[in-house]
Amino acid sequence: MSIDNRPPQRPSAPPRGAPHQETLRRVLLAAGPLSSLVYVVATDVVAASLWPGYRRTEQMVSELLAVGSPGRDAITPLLWLYTLLFIAFGAGVWTSTRGNRALRIGGGLLIAYGLWNIAGGFFPLRLGDESSIPLHIVATNVQLALMVAAMCFVAAGFHGGMRWYSIISLAVSAVMGMVAFMAAPGPNLILGIGERISIGAFLLWVAILAVALWKRPTFSKG
Repeated sequence: MSIDNRPPQRPSAPPRGAPHQETLRRVLLAAGPLSSLVYVVATDVVAASLWPGYRRTEQMVSELLAVGSPGRDAITPLLWLYTLLFIAFGAGVWTSTRGNRALRIGGGLLIAYGLWNIAGGFFPLRLGDESSIPLHIVATNVQLALMVAAMCFVAAGFHGGMRWYSIISLAVSAVMGMVAFMAAPGPNLILGIGERISIGAFLLWVAILAVALWKRPTFSKG
């Protein structure tokens, strides 16, 4: 399937200083795939390895990020790096458009998603403390809403393969997220694997979006 099938835009005239702006744009876009890699390394590589007996196929990723998790202190710098990279990626999507309102809104929502990682840090899950669950769920739902909205607007900003890929990725992420939620609190295979498929679909979508925009100069809607 072709991912990048002529979106409904026409190239704009290159502005003065375009080579420097194009370099910056590509650097910002490259932060997207890198952020996805950092997230996977921080959670299922570093944090999981520091928790004796943790089962990746049966336990939630959010447990690795919770206060009281054996690996939380070790991965905190990596999570900050992930957040900064993701915000940079959102800025890269934003600067990759001129006149394409849907795609630009999508970029703004990706920036908001990254910023909400910081705000959501004030409502962490605490292992063994059920009182922390309600606010953590609220914070998570806000983040999910930003993610869904961003993917919808990005899909609307393209024609062809990238639009359909965004829709399919969103569907997979949403369905598997709901499946994992219904399987909680676990541990069980549906919870662990389902949540990872849900998260992985979004992380891969970020990388594919960066590739789709990488070779395209700044463009306007036709």
